[in-house]
Amino acid sequence: PGSTGEGAQPESMQSDIPSVICVLILDADGQRICCKYFSDDFPTLAEQQAFEKKVFDKSSRTNAKSEAEIIVFDSLVTVYKNSSDAWFFVVSGANENELILANVLSALTDALTTTLRQLDKRTMLDNYESLLLTVDELIDGGMILETDATAIANRVGMKAGNAEPAAATETATSSFSFAFSSAKESFARSLLR
Repeated sequence: PGSTGEGAQPESMQSDIPSVICVLILDADGQRICCKYFSDDFPTLAEQQAFEKKVFDKSSRTNAKSEAEIIVFDSLVTVYKNSSDAWFFVVSGANENELILANVLSALTDALTTTLRQLDKRTMLDNYESLLLTVDELIDGGMILETDATAIANRVGMKAGNAEPAAATETATSSFSFAFSSAKESFARSLLR
């Protein structure tokens, strides 16, 4: 009696942990660059896209370049900021602290700036894996894991660094295969002469 199960948190404790419903990164036209939803508030793609359009329409008329702006609608708190040709949104329930959400947004944009050097649509699409890793290091399952942008950027850099040797090995292997194939063809031609 009264047991919450192994690993489960009591209901009162779960409500004390700040959480995020979604992180949206949209381009200057309101189209997706990257969107991660952590709850079932918008279960279908159509509902997600309708929500994204609504959020973008409400926020695109503002100039949120230097500081995060906050809007509340549909019982959701949305903290947002734009940079170059991209808009960044952190969305949560109306009961969440706006300062925590602003800190999450700042950590996201600062970590991406450190990792990618600039925050524009082309750079984020070209480095999509790093973009996803940054969001994953920041938030897991809606729970805020880390808000230190430097720590997030360092972890993303380590994970991206671990992926590079595999790519380099693959390139070396394909170069060796090409060289071997060329040598084999040259040898076969010399025998036919």
